[in-house]
Amino acid sequence: MAHCVHLDDRAIARFAETGTGVAHCPSSNGRLAAGIAPVPQLLAAGVPVGLGVDGAASNESGQLGSEIRQAVLLNRLRAGADGMSGRQGLYIATMGGARVLGRDREIGSIEVGKLADLALWRVDGVEHAGIIDPIAALTLGSQPPLSRLLVHGRTVLRDGELTGIDERAVARTSAAAARTLAERAGH
Repeated sequence: MAHCVHLDDRAIARFAETGTGVAHCPSSNGRLAAGIAPVPQLLAAGVPVGLGVDGAASNESGQLGSEIRQAVLLNRLRAGADGMSGRQGLYIATMGGARVLGRDREIGSIEVGKLADLALWRVDGVEHAGIIDPIAALTLGSQPPLSRLLVHGRTVLRDGELTGIDERAVARTSAAAARTLAERAGH
């Protein structure tokens, strides 16, 4: 289920009983002022929770790193200082998402036999120099640059640039498609 910002204890218990997963979309929920999903309570009940970005209609960014930060901060606002740690934010972005998809045996963590889909962020720059914990740097600090992105062990992004594809052409095609769709919708 997506968003799940209006769950009570009974609904959370039902999700846990049925193994129903939740796609937590914190930036979208914040942009729409829809509410904040009770992620700490969901996790405590054993509900699979992954991190989502929703779509362009309610989230103009869609970057995993900023979603992790939003998830942590919003859930701390909702539940207090102990509401969500950076490590919990990183968990829902990785293993939590894998559990929601039913693919935790093949993705979500770095282990022998799992797919080699990895995102490597640089947290050694000046903007993170005073942050001792690299998890805190990633989940609470400014958005670090993405150094490398691997899919099935193949580099698809290096130093912020896509490899093997004309990024500008993709951007132009996407912008044109968005304009066409908006025109058809009467906007």
